[in-house]
Amino acid sequence: MTDKQTITYDGKEYDVSDLGDKEAYMYAQVRTLRKRIADARFDLDQLVMAENAFANTLVNSLTKEGDTKNDRDNGIDD
Repeated sequence: MTDKQTITYDGKEYDVSDLGDKEAYMYAQVRTLRKRIADARFDLDQLVMAENAFANTLVNSLTKEGDTKNDRDNGIDD
């Protein structure tokens, strides 16, 4: 038993194999673009998380460096 690939628009179901050449081309474009958009969102999530990690590391480093400088200024050594 094979499952027919269908699309639904405005409550009506269409069999993909019955689409004309132009419609089939547009359908393939939409599917590919939706996949690429999902992949781009996935990549963006990774980039945002990495940027946050680098920014937090920088802030922690600057804060620690500032504390160490303040300690030295107050006569406290590490």
